[in-house]
Amino acid sequence: GFAVERDMHAGAFAAVRAVLNNYDEMSGLDPEDQRLVEHMEKQFRRNGVQLGAEQRQRVSWIDKRLGKLEIDFVRNISQDKSCVLLSCQELDGLPAEFFSNRKVKLSDGIKKLVVATRPADIKLVLQHATSEATRKTAYVAHANRCPENIALLREAVDLRLEKATLLGYASYAEYALEDSMIKTPGAVVEMEMDLVAKLLPLARKEMAQLCALKREEQEAAGLTFTGIYEWDYNRYTAQAAAQQSKLDVGQVKEYFALEMVLPGVLQLYASTLGLNIVEANGCSDVWHPRVQHYRVWEADGSAFIGDVLLDLYERPDKYQEVAVWPIRPGFEREDGSRETPVSALVASFPEPTAAVPHLLSHNSAISLVQALGHIFQNLCAKSKWACCKLPRDYMTISAQMFTQWMWQPAALRTFARHYQTNEPIPEELCARLAAAKAPNSALKELRQVFRGLYDIDIHTNGNFDVRSHYNEVAARVALVNNGDADVGKAATLAHLMEGYSGLYASFMLAAMASSDMFESRFATDIASPRAGADFRAEVLQPGGSRDPATSIERFLGRQPTSQAFLTSIGLHPVSHTRDVE
Repeated sequence: GFAVERDMHAGAFAAVRAVLNNYDEMSGLDPEDQRLVEHMEKQFRRNGVQLGAEQRQRVSWIDKRLGKLEIDFVRNISQDKSCVLLSCQELDGLPAEFFSNRKVKLSDGIKKLVVATRPADIKLVLQHATSEATRKTAYVAHANRCPENIALLREAVDLRLEKATLLGYASYAEYALEDSMIKTPGAVVEMEMDLVAKLLPLARKEMAQLCALKREEQEAAGLTFTGIYEWDYNRYTAQAAAQQSKLDVGQVKEYFALEMVLPGVLQLYASTLGLNIVEANGCSDVWHPRVQHYRVWEADGSAFIGDVLLDLYERPDKYQEVAVWPIRPGFEREDGSRETPVSALVASFPEPTAAVPHLLSHNSAISLVQALGHIFQNLCAKSKWACCKLPRDYMTISAQMFTQWMWQPAALRTFARHYQTNEPIPEELCARLAAAKAPNSALKELRQVFRGLYDIDIHTNGNFDVRSHYNEVAARVALVNNGDADVGKAATLAHLMEGYSGLYASFMLAAMASSDMFESRFATDIASPRAGADFRAEVLQPGGSRDPATSIERFLGRQPTSQAFLTSIGLHPVSHTRDVE
């Protein structure tokens, strides 16, 4: 489309190179303008403008084709209508609200409930269903959604490699990581394998505990224990967490009504970052009546910052995950005034009912807080130029930092209130919630690690079978056991078709760096105005106008390390723990 043609414009490339190669002209520019010129020249080269006409045309075609493949891949997931039919007996153990207003179909003369294979339904079945056969049926259906996406991913991997080769890179991973903080595939593998070495011993202990829980449950039912399979993971990790923390997940959800959490979290962001967030009632210039519009100002009213659009509730064919899109970037106009940014958060939470609001799980509330972190990153960036984009890993770091609020009693009690009584979440429940963070944490983090390694594998060596290799890496790195089930979960790994191809390791880098940043500056005051002002000035405001590593080091006063992250999940690193690179 237009963007591909614009980014391949030979005349614009020649003009940028003329400025870059003119010492007098470059030296007369301010640092932000110099960075813009360097960034534009590099991006033109990465787009292939310097190639011969035939190769340039091929790269342009690849970019357009990749755009279509990525759109189709994500659309297939969002429009997936697959389901399983399960009887009330098969769904024994599910909470009462699961059965409310659920469609019923006849199957072999038996009334069965329609259970969608989307994550919201399947996660509840996997956690609560007492029947292993039911859990397996639900898991296999969920894990085999969108089989047509495997061919799309395979073609995308091949085209990415071809493009990288035409541009002179050894692999697509090398191309993708060049603009990231971590820089090279070798550095990714080193970081991820270092984490595997640290996490795997603890993960094996956690897995042994899950085995003990399932064995006890099966023996009590007169069944033979054969192992922990992937369809068991949600059920027994929840039991292990509840056993160690004495946490009642259902009780926790009563304090996370979306309609109450959202304004509380927005206020916490506002007080920390020095903002005033006001809902704009009566705005009709949105794409759906359920979209909420907020306007953001400086806390003292001195300047307007930007607009936020929240599209939170499910509807047919809507994207199912929590995601943020910058609709309009902020930048400095030619006359010196600012174009203010507009950013949208899209989710697919169930609509509340007249009797009960939508109660978020703790994990869903974490996703909401992180997505809002992306929103305020987009709004608070105040660089001169809109086109100097942030690296994906840096964007993830700054957005993820305030998810630490979700385990801090001082933060939780500002927005987690009982949906019936409006009482803040009790201190004792906060303590149990914090205690539930460590159980199964090594197993959980290894799942992020294996996806990062899978991503690097397929984008370094394109010869892998993208479907089977996903399962092989999951089993080898993260102790995932699919038993005799043939599954294709790579077909729904949307991040690899949404801008994180070659960059999935960003999530682990972000987890380590953001833990360090929060622990170093917010541990004693979770909404410190001083730390918030520093975070906004040094991390958010510069945007892409300077090297992201510089921004983080200025906020911390040093390079980040992995120590706070490892400690938070139950590992106690020795003093020589390697810095996050």
